[in-house]
This record gives sequence, structure tokens and C-alpha cells, in this order.
Amino acid sequence: MDIEKRLRVVSLDILKGIVMVVMVLDHVRDFFHADAHFFDPCDPELSSPAIFFTRWITHYCAPVFVLLSGASIAFIQARKGNAETRRFLLTRGLWLMFCDTVIVSFLWMFNPAFPMMILGVIWVIGLAMVLSAGVIQWSSRWLMILAAVVLLGHNALDASEGIDSSFLYSLLHQFHPTFFGDLKVLVAYPLLPWVGIMWVGIVLGRMHLNPKPLLNAQLRKAGGLMVLGFFLIRGVNLYGNAFPWMQQADFAGTAMDFLNPEKYPPSLAYCLMTLGPALILLSFLDTRTKWAEYLMVFGRVPFFFYLVHLLLIHVLAWGLSVIQGFGWDAMILDEFVTRSPKLKGYGLGLLGVYGVWISAVVALYRPSRFWMNYKKNNPEKWWLSYL
Repeated sequence: MDIEKRLRVVSLDILKGIVMVVMVLDHVRDFFHADAHFFDPCDPELSSPAIFFTRWITHYCAPVFVLLSGASIAFIQARKGNAETRRFLLTRGLWLMFCDTVIVSFLWMFNPAFPMMILGVIWVIGLAMVLSAGVIQWSSRWLMILAAVVLLGHNALDASEGIDSSFLYSLLHQFHPTFFGDLKVLVAYPLLPWVGIMWVGIVLGRMHLNPKPLLNAQLRKAGGLMVLGFFLIRGVNLYGNAFPWMQQADFAGTAMDFLNPEKYPPSLAYCLMTLGPALILLSFLDTRTKWAEYLMVFGRVPFFFYLVHLLLIHVLAWGLSVIQGFGWDAMILDEFVTRSPKLKGYGLGLLGVYGVWISAVVALYRPSRFWMNYKKNNPEKWWLSYL
């Protein structure tokens, strides 16, 4: 691989590293922010601009992460061919689905009784990989057409929201818990439109075979059109978002409501708002700086980083709950942390949240660098590609 290709791959790693670091902020806020137990940070009537921005900026994490997962598939396909890539997608996809329902759910809850399983972003990446195994041989043109149908059309299913509460419909399009006896299964990330975003990512990865100036021009044009599309769709306020924005008591409240399209499930407006700026940013990430090298480390070990960061912040939150007098079992959860009634009064202010976030990112750097180097120095160990 020549230097231009190496630099372009690095730009994807840097962007992935950025979204991983921002993701930590979101999860630290979940575990540490005192106000998280009282109101939705995106509620324009109760939130402040600072709290809203802390949550809003993290909206970019999941779509960009899924997009770049698709780009990684394109690089694997270029190296290994269709048949081996298909086998990899099937096996790794099933592995990720298992990990999210069992390992990641435990890291969120710390409850060995497993009262709830969360089908989150790792789950939907795994499921999208399994489905992608059937279309990986398609041309970029047809993949983009298929992705466009999914992204542009999935909000047509909003009319069934609240009517069809079956588990199958939840897997497809509805943020909805389903009970299997005493076990609660929460489909936090339904399949649509995440699989469409992954297919766009596969095409994005293939685009990196183009000369760099052309690629960057394409990224900026596509990103700009997406941003424009967001403002048009959000302004019309009819299709592309299950919940329209409304005029609030002041400009700040109205702006917050406008900039908060539906994420669960992700609306067309949400996809355009997040993917558009991400593509534009990607076109400027070809230069190496000290910060870029730092972020690249996180971007090259995303699954390891995801698991370890959840373990770290949950352990830290456990310690804080003991210090604040909530008892050793306060962080053994039956519900998602921000919905736990036993944690009312627990937590830190927003400044404290940012302090924990920065400390956690710094603490995660050396373990991530070690794992990155270990994978790099042991290419013969096939199982490392699954972690």
C-alpha cells in the first residue's frame, strides 16, 4: 500500500478515534451527571444549552461508528476477496451480537441475574454485518441505491409506531422493550436505518481507491448536500422525523428542539445531521499531528476500547456511589443507570462530568496502545480480528 493509501486509511482511524472519545463523554454523563436522573438532557423546557450540547455532540458517535465499520469491510474485501469476507462477516457479526447481549449488557448493569438485555450499537453492527454478507459482491452503485431506499424510506414505518409492538417490529424499527418471562429485552438500536448506513460506509471505503483530491471533493460535496437536506427536511417538519420540532419559550429552546431529531430509531433527519458533517470533517483529516496520532490509537482498537471504557466508568461510578453514601450495591442495576430510582440525588455537576471524562480518556490511552501494538505484532493470531 503506497503512502497516499496509508494516509487515507489513517484519516478513517482518526475520525473513528474522535467518535470513540466523544462516546466516552456520553457514557460518563449517563453514569455521573446528577441531573441525568431527573430529566432528558435534550428536553428544551428543562435542559440548559451546556447540558444539551454535552448530549447533542454525542449524537454523532453511533452513525459515524457504523459508517466506518462499513468502510473497514471494504478494506477487508479488497484484501481477502468476496468469499472470505462473507465468512468473516457472518462469524464476526454473530460474535458481536452475542457480546452485546451478554458482555456489554453486564458491563452496563453489573447484575449477574441479567434482569435486562440491551440490544445496542454493537448488536446492530453485528446484525448489519450478517446481512451485508449477502450483498458484499454488489457494485457500489447498487449498494448506494439499496442504502438510499433504506435511509429515505424507513420513516414510512413511523405510522406503525405504538401500534405494532411485536418483537420482530422492534428489531426492525421500534425502540421498545419486550418481556420474555422475567427477562426484559430492550431493542435500543433497531436494524433500520443502521444497515443502510453500513452500506454507505462500504461504498465510502471503496472510494478511498480514488486519487485523494477527487475523494476529498466528493466527501465535501456529499457532506454539504446532507447538511442542506437536514435543514430542508427539518424545516418542512412533515416527513423524516417521528416528532416534529416546535416553537419554544425562547430562541435557545427552539434551537435545541430543532437540532434534536429523533435518534431512537434514528430518523432521516438525524442521519443527515450526523453523517453530513462527518464526511466534511473526514476530508480534512489527512494530516498527521500529535493529537491525530493520539486519536488514531483509539480508532484502531474500537471494540477493545468500547468494552474497557464501560468497565472503567462503571467501576468509577461504583466508587462514587459508595463515597456519596448510596451503598456498595447502588451500581448493581435492574434498569438503565439514568432510570434507576435508587440513584436519585447521586452524581456530579456538569464540570465534574467533564473532569471524569478527560481522566477516563487519559487512563484508557496506554491500554489501547498496548492492544493496538499487540494486534499489529501478532498478525498470525486470527482471533485478534474479533476483538
